[in-house]
Amino acid sequence: MTQDATRAPQLTILTASWNRANLLRRLHASIMAQPVDPGLVEWLVIDDGSTDDTGAELARLTARPGPVAMRVLHQPHGGKHRALNTGFAQARGSWIAIIDSDDWCRGAALPPVLSLLDRIEKEDVFAAILPLIVPKATRQYRFSTPDRAVSYTTRANTEPPFDSTLIFRRQSKGLRFPEFPGEDFLAEAALLYRLGRTGRVWLSNHVLVEAEYQPDGLSAQILQKRMTSPIGACHCYQAMLACPLRPLLRLRALANFARFWWHARRMGVRPPGPRGLLQHLSLLPGPVFCARDLVSDRRMRRRGAKRP
Repeated sequence: MTQDATRAPQLTILTASWNRANLLRRLHASIMAQPVDPGLVEWLVIDDGSTDDTGAELARLTARPGPVAMRVLHQPHGGKHRALNTGFAQARGSWIAIIDSDDWCRGAALPPVLSLLDRIEKEDVFAAILPLIVPKATRQYRFSTPDRAVSYTTRANTEPPFDSTLIFRRQSKGLRFPEFPGEDFLAEAALLYRLGRTGRVWLSNHVLVEAEYQPDGLSAQILQKRMTSPIGACHCYQAMLACPLRPLLRLRALANFARFWWHARRMGVRPPGPRGLLQHLSLLPGPVFCARDLVSDRRMRRRGAKRP
């Protein structure tokens, strides 16, 4: 896979980073150790308004030679989805792989993934989805039926839910997260379900990324993030409900729409209007779910305060 130096790279690795100066060196080393020809891959880091030593660390890493060209953009803090929007607009690769700053690439894992992207270039898919490895987890996930193109709804209805490496086709129409004033979080599912209403994804069991979830990361704070960004949460679940979900997933999405609709009301912001009879009816038990979230949040904050 030799790349003409005058052509755009095949893949952009996109990292949205906020106050992760201590982890960027590991990710950098794993990317630069990949056996790929120069020019095939670029690494684009969006510094989302970090207040730690991220800026200086990125400057040091950018100065180091390697087979993967590195670019850095800085912007005010607005949340991962806004940083990804910047990356989508600035990426040069035909495909864009989202790799977080607390992740790293497995040894020699990139060439097989580039070969996969070559194979599916002519497939009508807006993204490839790969499982990732969490070394400390007791269970690792794979797709039960890989190597196929399916609607994203089919992936949700027929495959187990697990965190994945997402590789988007850069030219996919509508590749941008909506942004809601005053909110700094929107789940990637909001984009996947919106594009997946009519678009397809490629499922592969290639593994590119290993992950280490941080105690202060988005995964650990997902409830609090959704509670403080309830408009985006409602938008995400309405995007899900616009798809033909199996009954259990639809029921969960309805319950989650209702709970965050009431969180928005609690915060004094106007939530999205319910669409259809079921979304209207889901609002009736919503205050109960909202109250339970507040109790859980208080408990988590107390536990956090007790930690040394």
